[in-house]
Amino acid sequence: MKTKSEKLRGILGSTALCTTMLLGFQATTSVGYAQEDSDAAETDGDTIVVTGTRRADRTVGNSMIPIDVIDGDALEKSGTADLTDILRTQVVSLNVQRYVTNDGNVFQRPFTLRGLAPDQTLLLINGKRRHRSALIATSRLPQTLGAQGPDLATIPSNAISQLEVLRDGASAQYGSDAIAGVLNIQLAEDSDVFRLSTQYGQYYEGDGEEISVQGNIGLPLTDSGFFHVALEYVNSEETSRGAQRPDVAALVAAGTIDIDDVPENGLGQRWGNPDGSAFRSFFNAGIDLNNNLEAYLFGNYSRTNGVTSFFYRNPVSRTEIFSSVPLTTMPGGERFSFTSVFPGGFSPQFEATTTDWSAAGGVRGDLTENLSFDASLYHGENKADYHLSQTVNPSLGPASPTEFDPGTLTQRETTANLDFVYLMDVGALASPLNVAAGAEYHREDYLITLGDQASWEVGPFASSFADPDGGMTVPLAVGSSGFQGFNPTEVGDFGRWNYALYLDLEADLTERISGGVAVRFEDFSDFGTTFNYKVSGRAELFEGVAIRGSVNTGFRAPTPGQANLSQTSTNIDLMTGATLISGQIPPTNPVAVFFGAEPLTVEESFNFAGGLVLNIPGGVRITADYFNIELKDRISVSGDIPIGPAEQAALIASGITTGGSLSSVRFFTNAFDTRTQGVDVVATYQTPFVGDSTLNLLGTFNYTDTEVTAVRNTTAIDRERTLELEDFTPHYRALAEATLRTGPFSALIRGNYYGEWTDYGSSPATDQTFGAEWLVDFELGYDVNDNVRVAAGAENVFDNFPDLDTRAGNISSGLVYPRFAPMGFNGGFWYVRATAEF
Repeated sequence: MKTKSEKLRGILGSTALCTTMLLGFQATTSVGYAQEDSDAAETDGDTIVVTGTRRADRTVGNSMIPIDVIDGDALEKSGTADLTDILRTQVVSLNVQRYVTNDGNVFQRPFTLRGLAPDQTLLLINGKRRHRSALIATSRLPQTLGAQGPDLATIPSNAISQLEVLRDGASAQYGSDAIAGVLNIQLAEDSDVFRLSTQYGQYYEGDGEEISVQGNIGLPLTDSGFFHVALEYVNSEETSRGAQRPDVAALVAAGTIDIDDVPENGLGQRWGNPDGSAFRSFFNAGIDLNNNLEAYLFGNYSRTNGVTSFFYRNPVSRTEIFSSVPLTTMPGGERFSFTSVFPGGFSPQFEATTTDWSAAGGVRGDLTENLSFDASLYHGENKADYHLSQTVNPSLGPASPTEFDPGTLTQRETTANLDFVYLMDVGALASPLNVAAGAEYHREDYLITLGDQASWEVGPFASSFADPDGGMTVPLAVGSSGFQGFNPTEVGDFGRWNYALYLDLEADLTERISGGVAVRFEDFSDFGTTFNYKVSGRAELFEGVAIRGSVNTGFRAPTPGQANLSQTSTNIDLMTGATLISGQIPPTNPVAVFFGAEPLTVEESFNFAGGLVLNIPGGVRITADYFNIELKDRISVSGDIPIGPAEQAALIASGITTGGSLSSVRFFTNAFDTRTQGVDVVATYQTPFVGDSTLNLLGTFNYTDTEVTAVRNTTAIDRERTLELEDFTPHYRALAEATLRTGPFSALIRGNYYGEWTDYGSSPATDQTFGAEWLVDFELGYDVNDNVRVAAGAENVFDNFPDLDTRAGNISSGLVYPRFAPMGFNGGFWYVRATAEF
């Protein structure tokens, strides 16, 4: 845990690096940032924004809080179709790792903004709250463990006209989750377009081939409306960056197994991207009903499928799977071992099919000259359906299938909003007082459905019994190996509702000073009420120089999924043969209560931020913003709590009759407090170049530091988790980008910097610090004619990899590079793209 002096040195060091960045402007053509209001010619600073404000004339340039605006065209200049990865290269305060051998997180990858969890950032589509993913992150990544955030990968990048990234707390305006910030996706509205784009690429290693096809169709709806649909299909193949496991090599060398029987092409286990495909679509429509009213409708449908592999099951050492068992009570009778099915061992293949859809509609318009309204209804669902193959339920013996359907997870949300904005003329103010008020009703449900019986059934070989050939048999493991199915005690439909009322005031107090106040009251059916506020302001000190800042409180409500998730596994006590149950249980379960669990309550935050805005003659714009986020009662998953004979007896004595069958449990808990602070710096420069050429430069820098300030549950926050919350992601991130356009040619070069980070273990002996890295991207484009454009490029041009993972435990699994490296570990990727528009 860092001392205050160490933290101060970090902040001062970051400020020095910021200054260095500002002296060498580098950048992009299509990213605008919240800066000073400017009388200069039209620039990105004049872009109208709708996030973090309900004032119609608020721009990036005169915003009271930092807002990044990423144009849809910028999202196209990428070698991947995954929006999560695209944003990682565009927003330096956003981090996302590539997950491997990690259940559903391999396919629905949680992101972090400003070092906070994905469910502490709110996602909006056209200003409306989007539903969460059905997946609750169970990976060991400290920032995302236990989080249930939105799934960015369900959104096609070509559907986006503009993405606004609000880097400030906004719970007083939008409600739960808006602690780190808000991502607001504005959908394309083109009413006269037919565009088709196709892209092909692969990694330098020759694998990971990816083919994507995108289409956009825009049509007019009568003379006063539009309909736009964006479609995308992506097929990507797996990658492999691991080595052969040492135990596999030893078994092959000894002649115990044949290399041809070893899964993953003889490696035993694969480390890399999954094999997958995706269809994504989004539509957006609007029509004027009369001069004052507009009806709108938008929604999406996506279906993604992916396959990855789990850890290798060694046919010699994994006796709970491969032990030979008798099929008869007669000595010398027929016996069975799963080596007859998988002679070289196996790596379970985990497949996830995610279906996501939503629909939103409403009416908005002017009731009077100064009064407008917006009434809307939204419904969205995300469903994760799992399938396992190349695995077994060992306890079933020869009756075990090798494929299983372990069940599904579904998240459903419905939101109704009624919003009003009134412009009140107040003579003492330099602008009308913008008065916004509204109400919201929100309902969400979390569904867990039953897995097939074979995926959780306790078979006849789960208990030890006398072996007719001598001794006792070894009990075989219960449930589909790799991911045990949801059993009848775990399924259900868990829901809650809440309503909210808000008031938002904003105005120019003088020609140079703006201010805003927002308050929000919210009542939840399961845990009660919250009240939050926000105060923000901006002052132009003199021409070209302004300061801005905000103070706000925020919250995040625990989701029904977090409060009710139950996923246990069944094993056998090798000494007694008794059935033992371990795994995730709800915090309200009597067993969890016995071990100190309490019903989940809200996470609460206090944020303050301040920044400087500079508009330098000649087209240079610079913003520097400090942020400080104090977060109390953060929700996480406890560690595994072992239950031995003494604990079992105590549970039974307290009336919990199931206590005798438990071996360990874990549950969600409000476990700890943190303080996250840092600095964001943005510098842009846009200028004519030689002849009719244009050059656009951008430099962005982020320093983020998190400190664990209090711990309430030491099983949830041990040494490893505490240190990884503070140092697992890089403290320093930077982006440098330049775009040159001359005639039909264009060129883009981008550098992404990832600072040093540390992967901690249970003891210092298993810690490893990995060095800083630069990744460079490059793209060349050419307009063949007015309708056709071609481009070629590469991400990670110089084929950079993270430092080698030197820890014995990881080497024994065939891991070469750190599996949670923030920059990834697949190396360089090249691509070509062709786009036609008619």
